[in-house]
Amino acid sequence: MHINEMIIATGSVLACAPNLGQTMLMLLDGLQPSGVTTMILDQHQVLPALGAIARQAPAVTVQVLESTAFQHLGTVVSPVGKARPGSPILRLKMKNENGQENGMDILQGTLVAIPLPVGKSASLHLQPLQRFDVGMGGPGMSGTLRVVGGSLGIIIDARGRPLDLPSDPYRRYEQVHSWIQAMGT
Repeated sequence: MHINEMIIATGSVLACAPNLGQTMLMLLDGLQPSGVTTMILDQHQVLPALGAIARQAPAVTVQVLESTAFQHLGTVVSPVGKARPGSPILRLKMKNENGQENGMDILQGTLVAIPLPVGKSASLHLQPLQRFDVGMGGPGMSGTLRVVGGSLGIIIDARGRPLDLPSDPYRRYEQVHSWIQAMGT
């Protein structure tokens, strides 16, 4: 598990989803990243073309990568470990550019979106509980990192890896519905 990996996603299913929350859920459910990940959406599907022209026009490729052609969806923190649903697994403190601090405990099985406007930065201190691993060097190891806000802010995905859905259809519906609501969809 590495800290602050980047995933650039492309494709019409992702780019044409009804809203960005659904795009993020597709990425989280399909890829199940762990640790800290920055999610970027190729909203105009230019990535294949960039790959094709990169060798002939590397400056153009860099210019497009630094443009607004890609949408920063947000930073995702995905703790990995074993705990009972509803038990605290991560304590986080976020300090905004203006010095305002917010803290919260994250419970196993939850999906939480923390607002952080696009382009704004914050300091995020992650303290895993119950020997969970958040990509800071090993289970139980805490640390602080700088994050930049995206369209969906900061996403804490504490649903576990691999995702474990209830076998009861009603409970499964309720759980998935709560995740959809957490993403603002």
